[in-house]
Amino acid sequence: MNRCTVALVLALVACGGTDAKPDATGATKADATTPAHPGKTSDAKPDAKPDAKPEADAAAKAAAKPDEPAPTTAAPAPAPELRSWSFEDDAVDAIAKGFRVVAVGEVVDPPATWAIVEDAEAPSPPHAFGVTKTVGTNKSYNLALVEGTRYGDVELNVMLAARSGSNNQGGGVMFRAKGEADHYIARYNPVENNFRVYALIGGARVDIAAAPLELDPKAWQALRVTMVGDHIECFVDDKLVVAADDKSLPEPGMIGLWTKGDAATVFDDLTVAAIAPR
Repeated sequence: MNRCTVALVLALVACGGTDAKPDATGATKADATTPAHPGKTSDAKPDAKPDAKPEADAAAKAAAKPDEPAPTTAAPAPAPELRSWSFEDDAVDAIAKGFRVVAVGEVVDPPATWAIVEDAEAPSPPHAFGVTKTVGTNKSYNLALVEGTRYGDVELNVMLAARSGSNNQGGGVMFRAKGEADHYIARYNPVENNFRVYALIGGARVDIAAAPLELDPKAWQALRVTMVGDHIECFVDDKLVVAADDKSLPEPGMIGLWTKGDAATVFDDLTVAAIAPR
């Protein structure tokens, strides 16, 4: 044994390491279970931050308002109720059910005859309703009011066809009618080749608007009238012919059909609907 080996053995004995066994390189083997740093595991990460998700979830729950209902989309307003009359269930030669006929102005004898007629060319065959006989003058007015109706902002549609008349032909609709002496009228007259809107106030006529209009006097025409507030618009065959404003009759009222003088005119497919507020 040389001196270096003796010195190494003596040093190990002095340190109490007599059980240690040198490996092939002369170094001792460390206990595999002994951590490199006492009190800490070898894979510990002392600088890692704790998971922040539980705190975030707690904050989200705190901010939530479980008692507050979820927002909902407002339901659309219901469509206005549409009423219509095609006269198919009415008896020929009778007055249409629900209509009250009356003559105003210069009353003649006999008064105009309103009746259901057979008309194969009507928009909704086989029936139409209107004035079939009349000998009225230029100051005679023939009304057919629809009882139980009451409309303010309104849309009216009707098909009409002139059948005869020397001084007057055609006709139209009434709206916001308080009765025979107070109502609006929108009408066309093939004899005069014009369209007019006026009000009857206490029996006195108040002209509102007029426009020239030439139509086939024997053909069926589509008339549409709207009134919202004090604004009136009138269309014939989907073309705007008159627009005007008037405050004479602001309250809701009845609707009806209208002819003048010796005009014999038939109507079909009358419809009415309230215009919903905007």
